[in-house]
Amino acid sequence: MTNDNEHHKNTTSKVWVMVTVMLAMVLAALDMTIVGTAMPSIINDLHGLATYSWVFSAYLLTSTVPVPIFSKLADMYGRKRLFLIGAGIFTIGSLLCGVAVTMPQLIAFRAIQGLGAAGVLPIALTIIGDVFTMEQRARIQGFFSAVWGISAVVGPLLGAVIVEYTNWRLVFYLNVPIGILVMIVLALSFKERKSVTKHRLDWLGTILLSAGVTLLLLTLVQDSSHLLSPSAIAMFTLVLACLIAFAWWERRATEPVLPSILFQHRMLLVANGVNLFAGAVMFGLISYLPLFVQGVEGGSPTLAGRAITPMLIGWPLAALVAGPILLRVGFRIIGIVGGLLIAVGSAILAAALNSGQVTVDGALFLIGVGMGLSLTGLLIAAQNAVPWNVRGAVTGSSQFFRTIGGSIGVALMGAILNAQLTTRAIATHAATNPSLITESLLSANVRAMLPNSVLTTYVHILNGSLRDVFISGFIFSLAVAVLVLLIPSKRTEPKTSSQSVHQMSS
Repeated sequence: MTNDNEHHKNTTSKVWVMVTVMLAMVLAALDMTIVGTAMPSIINDLHGLATYSWVFSAYLLTSTVPVPIFSKLADMYGRKRLFLIGAGIFTIGSLLCGVAVTMPQLIAFRAIQGLGAAGVLPIALTIIGDVFTMEQRARIQGFFSAVWGISAVVGPLLGAVIVEYTNWRLVFYLNVPIGILVMIVLALSFKERKSVTKHRLDWLGTILLSAGVTLLLLTLVQDSSHLLSPSAIAMFTLVLACLIAFAWWERRATEPVLPSILFQHRMLLVANGVNLFAGAVMFGLISYLPLFVQGVEGGSPTLAGRAITPMLIGWPLAALVAGPILLRVGFRIIGIVGGLLIAVGSAILAAALNSGQVTVDGALFLIGVGMGLSLTGLLIAAQNAVPWNVRGAVTGSSQFFRTIGGSIGVALMGAILNAQLTTRAIATHAATNPSLITESLLSANVRAMLPNSVLTTYVHILNGSLRDVFISGFIFSLAVAVLVLLIPSKRTEPKTSSQSVHQMSS
């Protein structure tokens, strides 16, 4: 009878932990999509057109750079403590964003919010890796992706309703009750026991990694047309110096920020490489497909915002079936199928960009299915390949490399777009300033006043330039397809059972 009670308590705790992670994903997904919808109203209210991009850039920086640090601290001192700290910071940051009265205040508070986000999602996924067995994770992982996908689709619609009928500040206030609920549920349901060991944070490694990644992201979020300018080259040189120094020091550190297993284990190398290039594909589509819909096809901003919806639908649907399939066919097959679908979808998109909405939506759906299969399988495989004491770092590295890949990919695509716009504008004598082309096409009023011949020329220039952008996205997808072929065929297990250092208690 006692054993039955213990089993019931543990099962109940697992259910509530699962609910907590789903709520955390709702929090993260909604925040990523809903803010963009509210930005026009925010700019109008706070008069911050010149600095609006920093609302996103500040969040990107602080939600990316600290991820390895939060993950490492979670491995050292336990998941629960670090998750609650991250969720608390995120909730406070959201509240502050809601009361911001100037654009600099909003940017600063978004940076605080991003800092908290760095400790929420990766640690939540790590907790799932601790609490559930590999077989259980394979079955439930799709539900997490489904929650993420649904939230990402609902976010823009919810944002539009909030802005139209209430006030943009509610966009941020919504996070507060959800954040508080997440913290309460996790605090009550997740009982953590771990071995008590004295740790020492690698401060020098932390500083070098943070400096290198921060400088890299700061350089990339600037005007992509200046990536080859002397100042940008100097920044890239400094980034390289920081990262080389970081790599040199980490080999000597007692407890490195990024454990050496991340660069020695074949499965982890493949998983991080796939996330890097998949991030470039994903963020590239999010950034440049709306520009195609609005600038080339003349669609409304609402249609542009929904451009990637087929990908967001395909991703969670594939993730739902990825787990059960994975248990039958293994990590390698599901990873290869997913990687190939990403490449095929990207090839169709680049080749048939002007072939109609059905073709484009079909290509995006294939890419989403490929992401859902490969990234879900690789996350489970990576968590399964390591013991408890490095699982946090391994889980966090997936998000870290995907965001870095997305930042690099978007910057390179932006450089290609600007270069092609300039070349085509000069060749056709269409405009002395290439940015005039995109600005004219994106403004409904200006577009309506353009003569037909000028409008046709501008659309042709932007269409050709964006085609080159999507060709570069296909090249990134080819890298994904090649890397998934390197997934080990044999399942790898951690040398130390996670149950020996971490378990659920009643």
